[in-house]
Amino acid sequence: MKHNFLLRGFFKNRGFEDSQDLTKFEIAKLPGATPSKTFTFDSKKLFNDADKSKLKNGKLLAEAGKFLEQEQFGLVVIAASTGMKGDSKTDKMLTEAQAFVVRDALVKNYKIEDTRVKTIGLGKTGADEVNLVVIYVYPRGTEIIAASNPPAAKP
Repeated sequence: MKHNFLLRGFFKNRGFEDSQDLTKFEIAKLPGATPSKTFTFDSKKLFNDADKSKLKNGKLLAEAGKFLEQEQFGLVVIAASTGMKGDSKTDKMLTEAQAFVVRDALVKNYKIEDTRVKTIGLGKTGADEVNLVVIYVYPRGTEIIAASNPPAAKP
């Protein structure tokens, strides 16, 4: 269906094609270490809409991308969160998609070690109208906490 002329716009407009890709680089929780640098973005400015995952303004990621190209880092975690409005399950998937799309843009446009760039969709946060994407840059030696539900092996 992704390649069907009538339906392919739906998949293109949401920012990703396969929902299984969303958890490919996911970690279970943020590391306990203190990040050496953070970059915070308002989802409303970064995406076509705060409720979408298609990147509108990738130029906003330029400062973070250039920093990652020039600096040595141990781990980068891209965390996305929403406010309290909406369905929890939908918001969780939305934040996973937003984190994935930001990771994808950084890896494609900047020369960085992609195996050290992970994502986490936080879903709803305690704040009412906060829709954020935060890039946490951790120093070398930071431990990665694997996702709690790794993808099942294909037979």
